[in-house]
Amino acid sequence: MKINYKNTESEIISTIKSIENKYDKIFILSNSKIISHHSFINDLSNLIFICKDGESCKSIQHYIDAITFLNENNCNKKSCIIAIGGGIVCDFAGFIASTYMRGIDLIMIPTSLLAMVDAAIGGKTALNFLDTRNLLGTFKDSNEIIIGLNFIQTLDDNERLNGMAEIFKYSLIMDVKLFNFIESKVVKHFPNLDLDIFKELIDKCIKNKLTIVNKDHYDKGIRNILNFGHTVGHALESYYDFKLSHGRAILYGMKVATHLSDLDKEEKKRIKNIWETFNLPKLGSINKNEIMIHMENDKKNIGGALNFILLDKLGNAIIKPNFNKKLIAEALDIL
Repeated sequence: MKINYKNTESEIISTIKSIENKYDKIFILSNSKIISHHSFINDLSNLIFICKDGESCKSIQHYIDAITFLNENNCNKKSCIIAIGGGIVCDFAGFIASTYMRGIDLIMIPTSLLAMVDAAIGGKTALNFLDTRNLLGTFKDSNEIIIGLNFIQTLDDNERLNGMAEIFKYSLIMDVKLFNFIESKVVKHFPNLDLDIFKELIDKCIKNKLTIVNKDHYDKGIRNILNFGHTVGHALESYYDFKLSHGRAILYGMKVATHLSDLDKEEKKRIKNIWETFNLPKLGSINKNEIMIHMENDKKNIGGALNFILLDKLGNAIIKPNFNKKLIAEALDIL
């Protein structure tokens, strides 16, 4: 897997044009919003499947629509899928590339900060099913990932916050130096950071994720620490019918997980100080029983037992199998 940084749309176009002769056909998977902002996508191929917006993209029916499009346009083992979009498009395109004809080549061009540091890295793909996020999935490593720094400049504050949630996660679970960098260089100016700061954050996160993925590609052990904040976060996304963005949901989830972690007061204070700079409101009245049901449906659980990720110190995460559900339910009160 190659990871290439590009600064402009023209550099991305040149990269794709340079590999055209390698493939019989190139298929683009993107959505109308992204294409409307980045018209160069139309120059890459005339075989473009328009993905639905939001989590409805990752439905079984939309998957059928996409593979029907591929089949009708004679997609074959010598074809390539290029995913251009955020985390949802990356998840969706990866699932298609891994299952169509038992796998065809895949190039990821993530357009959101969240996708650059998480969804496009590590080979996980996903569809939603039965109101459960990412219930279906495969592993599919991309042949190449192109990080277009030009996309950062088009992101609004909310999209930058979504990505920052995952960046913050890496600092908490495995990278104290990254935490210190966020504390000293990021929080005062976020979301209006210089592009070189964003590049440094992205690069650090990709290296962190690949360190974990290379140890546990198929998510059987240590890779589970990447789910810090995600058990509660995914439950909140489902509870709010995906109207709460992924990044915000994960930030709330990390707040609960940090609250339940056995950290010293100074560490918790430093984490809280950064969390508060994101200016997330209290969620107010929530149905804790319903949220707990969503948590129990999480694919990481075994036999109804909740596997929960906590911190035993700043920069180090631990896996707690069969964690006390009552403690989690009580901790939801802080939201």
